[in-house]
Amino acid sequence: MCCDCCGVTQQKVWVFGIGAIFAISGLLFVIWWPGFIDNMIMESLPLTPTSKTYDKWIEIPIPMYMRMYLWNWTNAEDVKLNGAKPNFKQCGPYVYREERTKMDLEFNENKTVTFKQRRTWYWEEELSGGKQDDMLTLPHLPSIAASISMRNSPKLIKMFFNAALNENGGALYVTHTANEWLFEGFYDEFLHYAMSLNNPLAPPIETDHFAWFLNRNESKEFEGVFTIHSGVGDLKEMGEIKFWNGKNHTGFYDGECGRLNGSTSDLFVPNEPKEKPLTLYITDTCRIINLEFSGQSYEIEGIQGWKYEITPHTFDNGQRNGNMKCYCSAEKQAANNCPASGATDLGPCADDVPMYLSADHFMYADESYANTITGTEPNYERDNFFIIMERKLGVPLQVNAAVMISLFIEEDTDIDILKGLPSFYAPLFSSTSQAVINKELASELKLALNLPAIGRWTGVGFLCVGCILIIVGIVLTIKRKWRGQAAADRAALINKDLGSTSNTPD
Repeated sequence: MCCDCCGVTQQKVWVFGIGAIFAISGLLFVIWWPGFIDNMIMESLPLTPTSKTYDKWIEIPIPMYMRMYLWNWTNAEDVKLNGAKPNFKQCGPYVYREERTKMDLEFNENKTVTFKQRRTWYWEEELSGGKQDDMLTLPHLPSIAASISMRNSPKLIKMFFNAALNENGGALYVTHTANEWLFEGFYDEFLHYAMSLNNPLAPPIETDHFAWFLNRNESKEFEGVFTIHSGVGDLKEMGEIKFWNGKNHTGFYDGECGRLNGSTSDLFVPNEPKEKPLTLYITDTCRIINLEFSGQSYEIEGIQGWKYEITPHTFDNGQRNGNMKCYCSAEKQAANNCPASGATDLGPCADDVPMYLSADHFMYADESYANTITGTEPNYERDNFFIIMERKLGVPLQVNAAVMISLFIEEDTDIDILKGLPSFYAPLFSSTSQAVINKELASELKLALNLPAIGRWTGVGFLCVGCILIIVGIVLTIKRKWRGQAAADRAALINKDLGSTSNTPD
């Protein structure tokens, strides 16, 4: 603005005009911008082939790690020969970097998306607390599972089974390397024998090799087919699982305990109340897991998140919460033989093998589990299953998904490998999936979270500038300090005097 070439009136138009523009713009930013930008961000969240959410969902952009622990049975021979109390030592962690990729995507007309998930694991020796060639002794699950399936058979049949078990590699425990137990697998003589029988009454046996994650690395088929809501048209449904393998019920547990709901852990409903629990469905656990609001907040990479974690109720079987009784089968309920609180019976999804899901080291579990063995030492900070969640956009900032799988072993006097044993819960392996948001994704998230405030404070700045300009204009007007105002006043005074003189009579 060139004040030297502007008259007083022009100066006033410029100052008051610009001041009004700044003030009105600032007022609009303060009132309208936060809601507008929030709506724009929320509208960009639903899962579509062109949304920003899509790329981050199709392949998780932050580093994830699976920390595996194997429980070495240190006194297996003493237990077998003398009935000693079993002792287990947790070995590891054996750490693998994990990549998740969604495969075979299909966007459906009902605003859902169907996909398969492929997980790929890469060995991370520098992060591990053990070597892949560590020799570890664990219960021989194939032999024990087969023996358990024969427990209620007639004695004559059990006698023939026992002879076959002894002659074909049956064992209470075996020793192999950590890598063989986890991914590589080992040839198992008893499995080979069981395959050759082709027994139509027994679960199908597809291989004579055994490992906890055999043939799972890079497989897109293992976890099944998921169908989730895309969030299009209803953000409150975003990421909610609708079907798994074409069904909305797992079939493993009765009623609500088998109903599918919650997230597959990759996509969460945004803008939920912070007190609302997080619900996850993880295929390996055969059930949903509710993480309760802890009331604790944490700042990660400059972003505030709230902690959601398991509680003593998470793996209850009806003793603490009557609604959880459906995790105990109707038959066991009728016989008053439900598992004690703290561990979920995985038998319904493990061909009736008495395997149990719990927090690591039997944390929160009834003492009857850990008391059958020695070697477990629960530690809340280490063994807790939790997610720290930014709730507005539904983004996990940190994940520590820790669980343990154990096997219930008890005596059977008709089967040699189980004869003379105490009853005990043998921990097999513990798994912890860990992830923390990286700086790049955190920067994007912070920008999205701060845009409403940035607009609001920009509006406040504009409003202040506008008000200052208007006030300055008012002061200059009152004090008559505009550039050229004095000359204009003198000219006006001279004109007034001349006018008065010319009107004086001769």
